[in-house]
Amino acid sequence: MRVLVFAPHAFSPDILDCDGYLELPDNASLDDVLRKIKMPKLLAKMLLVSVNGHLASGKTPLQDGDSVGFFLGMAGG
Repeated sequence: MRVLVFAPHAFSPDILDCDGYLELPDNASLDDVLRKIKMPKLLAKMLLVSVNGHLASGKTPLQDGDSVGFFLGMAGG
């Protein structure tokens, strides 16, 4: 299955295809995306992660064509 990933700037886009998709096995979860992009666990705890615009946890199952986004959980001012 293919999942559209809006990876944080700290990660190389080389893991994504030219359209921004990541290849994953069927029945993959959000944790599989985090492992595939090699996100450090500490950083993962500081980010909010969404699947199709809804906040999600690592165990969230993914479907072909889902979009995954990462957002910093705090803002400065």
